[in-house]
Amino acid sequence: MSLFKKIQEKIIPVSTNEAAVILSSPPNINREFVNFKSAYRIGILSNYSDPTSQEIISNYKKQIESLGFECEVLLFVDKKEKDHNVFLQYYNWEDLDRKYMLPYSPKTDRFIFKKYDLLLNLYLQPIPSLLHISKMSHAKCRVGPYIDSMKDSFDLLIPKNNVEDIEQLIKNINEILILNKYERKEV
Repeated sequence: MSLFKKIQEKIIPVSTNEAAVILSSPPNINREFVNFKSAYRIGILSNYSDPTSQEIISNYKKQIESLGFECEVLLFVDKKEKDHNVFLQYYNWEDLDRKYMLPYSPKTDRFIFKKYDLLLNLYLQPIPSLLHISKMSHAKCRVGPYIDSMKDSFDLLIPKNNVEDIEQLIKNINEILILNKYERKEV
């Protein structure tokens, strides 16, 4: 192999479509249907598109926490520089592996290995790093919108209307999984 090819491989990362094939299979986890009644720990994955979408997700997190659940959010910010408008926990391009462009940081690893009862995926486009986190997650039930290209990363698919927005997706999730106040299980 020529010196130029070796330098080119070091500088130009492999496209994420090729990286998805190289990945190992997700861990062996007992997945099951979980609704809000049988859940306590809830994780929310989404991408940061604008301040209003972040505000919607933040309000949803507060609503879930006010009902007695434990809730964490992780956003993907699609900018190389740090964004000072993001107040929720996030990761960006600096937190991705240079070769495969997949999440490679303590923030994303913690989110993958935490045993959530429900992992709510609130993004409407296939973003490889978010799909990877969802696929590798140790959550009991991974919930996401019904989109053909993303259905392998979710256990429960939520129908989405023709209108593509996060508020409608949240409304559909709340209706299907029956969002109620958390009731502590008797021991």
